[in-house]
Amino acid sequence: MPTKLQDIRRASRVIKVLWKHGFGRIIYDYGLQPHLSILQKVGPTPKELPHDLPVRLRSVLEELGGAYIKLGQLLSVRPDLIPQEYCDEFKKLQDSVDPVPFNQIQIFIEKNLRKNLSEIYSFVNKTPIGSASIAQVYRARLKNKKDVVIKVQRPFAREKFEEDIDIMHYIAKKLDAKFKDTVPPTEIVNEFERYTQNELDFMHEARSIDRFYHAFENDAQVVIPHVFWQYSSKNVLTMEYFDGKKLSEIDAKFDKKKIAQTIVDVIIKQIYEHGIFHADLHPGNILVFKNNKIGLIDFGIIGNLTKELKKECLELFMALINNDSDRLCDVILRVGTPSNETDVVAFKHEVEFLVDEWFESGDRKAMITFTLYKIINTSIKYKIKLPVDIILYAKAFVTVEGTCLGLVPGFSFVDAATPGMIKTMQKEHTPRAIIERFVKKAKSISEAVSELPQEARDLIERIKSGKLTFDLKDTDIKHLGMDINLSSNRISFAMIVAALVIAGALFINVKPLVSGYSLFSIVFLLMAFVLLSAMLISIFREGTQKFDPHRKI
Repeated sequence: MPTKLQDIRRASRVIKVLWKHGFGRIIYDYGLQPHLSILQKVGPTPKELPHDLPVRLRSVLEELGGAYIKLGQLLSVRPDLIPQEYCDEFKKLQDSVDPVPFNQIQIFIEKNLRKNLSEIYSFVNKTPIGSASIAQVYRARLKNKKDVVIKVQRPFAREKFEEDIDIMHYIAKKLDAKFKDTVPPTEIVNEFERYTQNELDFMHEARSIDRFYHAFENDAQVVIPHVFWQYSSKNVLTMEYFDGKKLSEIDAKFDKKKIAQTIVDVIIKQIYEHGIFHADLHPGNILVFKNNKIGLIDFGIIGNLTKELKKECLELFMALINNDSDRLCDVILRVGTPSNETDVVAFKHEVEFLVDEWFESGDRKAMITFTLYKIINTSIKYKIKLPVDIILYAKAFVTVEGTCLGLVPGFSFVDAATPGMIKTMQKEHTPRAIIERFVKKAKSISEAVSELPQEARDLIERIKSGKLTFDLKDTDIKHLGMDINLSSNRISFAMIVAALVIAGALFINVKPLVSGYSLFSIVFLLMAFVLLSAMLISIFREGTQKFDPHRKI
């Protein structure tokens, strides 16, 4: 709870703005009226109009500015936290404030980089090209004549944000009690606090940009700004300047169809190859050069996918294209976590309806990504908790398709994305990739199997020591141990045989050839045949033998 006089004043300001925009009932219901003025307390409580709640709440965030606008922007891409109608309204929020005078900015840069400005830059334009609640951005030139942009954190921005987050925590705790069936406000504020901590640390952003830079360093379609680490810190970020046109400003001289295809190719590579992607590729964050090559800027919202999640995302999209709602639901239930309230049957029915609706339209130009986004929202509706990066993945696709449609009316995302998808799938099914996956699975199974004999022996020892008793003879116990050992060995044997068969099939066209067949394939298949024969003979012999209780084990 706010205790400092400054914090009390800031909390009062928030409450008064809420009152102004018609949230008086909420203020009284949750015991926040002490922060109101005397005139407001004695006056009539305004009636709230629920039909325009998203609009009025956006107006509140706009008037409060700073951290509150940032909160709204974060929530605009998180339908798992707030209803979709609020997400749509909060997308209209613009973070733009009057700039801090340059003399203060200069002192701040020199303090953080521990050098005079003139020692680093030969030129700095004192008029910012952008000014937001956290940072201001300037054009500059290094001593080596490299054109750069300097992103500078506004002095005291960190302190102001921390104060605002304290106020948010205070109000959220007051509201928590009545949000039992939805995401509690405190959880939303906690999420925002984590997000803000990253955004206030420019080193975090620099590392993200650097990952993109190295991933696409030799790419013919896209360029990523280079970070100048020696002129960067927690509060100052110096990076390469791109002399390109914003996508929203290009004219007929540019090949818009080619640019749209490039944007799709790039997002496909980001997601399915590199596992790191720009989740906000709207026209303002894409620059275009004379050769129709694109450059990406503003890496504020990015997604990260593990190797497993990359595969799941690919399967998710391919299931949608192929009208396979069962497979699509399986993926969602695999990557997500259903709650006790999740009605899986109803969820599958609704997803099937959405998929059929898109597929039966017969229009490949229809917004397939919007269907994907609706499916993600349906998962949230049925209280299936999804990883944040899956939500950002769907959001990234929706944004890209919308951007491309703005460039080329009637643009088909499916047609543009399919070649990249096929290429990715081919990479996933190369002999090397298949063998690597098989070896990984085999290793996992082998480790599990190898533990069985020891576990069996432990169990037997417990029985023999009297700690666990069954009506079994000692010979029966020995037989049980032998059978478990035998079974585990056979599983391992079968895995080896399967590996040899797969290897034989994969190397079928690999030279040298003998009578038209690969020598490697012949060797692998012969080894598999010999081992399989030995195992079958062993099984046949066991079946014909009677168990002798006096034989040695």
